[in-house]
Amino acid sequence: MFQDDGSSSITSSSPQQNFPATSISPGGFGSSWLGELKPEERGLCLIHLLLTCANQVAAGALENANQVLDQISQLASPDGDTMQRIASYFAEALADRILRTWPGLYKALHSTRLTALSDDLTAKKTLFELFPFLKVAFIVTNQAIMEAMEGEKLVHIIDLNAAEPTQWLQLLHDLSSHPEGPPHLRITGVHHHRQTLDQMARLLTAEAEKLDIPFQFTPVVTRIENLDFQKLRVKTGEALAITSSLQLHTLLAYNDQFRKSSPPGDFLENDSASSSKIKGFLN
Repeated sequence: MFQDDGSSSITSSSPQQNFPATSISPGGFGSSWLGELKPEERGLCLIHLLLTCANQVAAGALENANQVLDQISQLASPDGDTMQRIASYFAEALADRILRTWPGLYKALHSTRLTALSDDLTAKKTLFELFPFLKVAFIVTNQAIMEAMEGEKLVHIIDLNAAEPTQWLQLLHDLSSHPEGPPHLRITGVHHHRQTLDQMARLLTAEAEKLDIPFQFTPVVTRIENLDFQKLRVKTGEALAITSSLQLHTLLAYNDQFRKSSPPGDFLENDSASSSKIKGFLN
């Protein structure tokens, strides 16, 4: 703005303040201006649109959410800059959440979707080898289990994402070197692919036999969102540890139906679990 003394000064404002309010809010009057935004403005606009869409989904205003998703699709791109790529995946997750409000439609659209298990396992193996984060998490988790299970004779571990046997192979070796001898180890593995669980069972059973450790592997073929915690067989006197790696966040995509149908809290309070020795919940 210009001052009376002849000097001038420029007052800057956030790019988001310059966005037409009607275009960002559901039911706006058009969005041709979206394609004219600069990268910084586009990023701020995407954040605002994603938050608006999430609020509309949470409120059950699905028609409004659909309109906002349409605007997001004009700005986001899986091949664009960082913010555009992130927005693409968030928009996909929000759309998936909307579809879940119609279970029949959602199941019909996903009934023929095939997952290339070999490709999935190869990708996870590559990630594990190239990045140290999972390795560190496994080491820390195993150390916590070893300390918590000190002196226990019956140890039961429930793995809510039993996709990677490396962690438990190392735990078997750690237990085998225990001066008082290894405990009886039982692992319940939860995963939606039977092939993954069968492969893990073979590897762990063979390693346990080699190390002379009493071992049992119980597969549970289901997705975590469909898991009935009440059906997990927990025996009296077991020292129980529940672990999850890169899995619990997926439950955020589901509504309260999961917590109502099979709440983990009820599982921990039932007769069998309460008579066991719960050592920790590690994620």
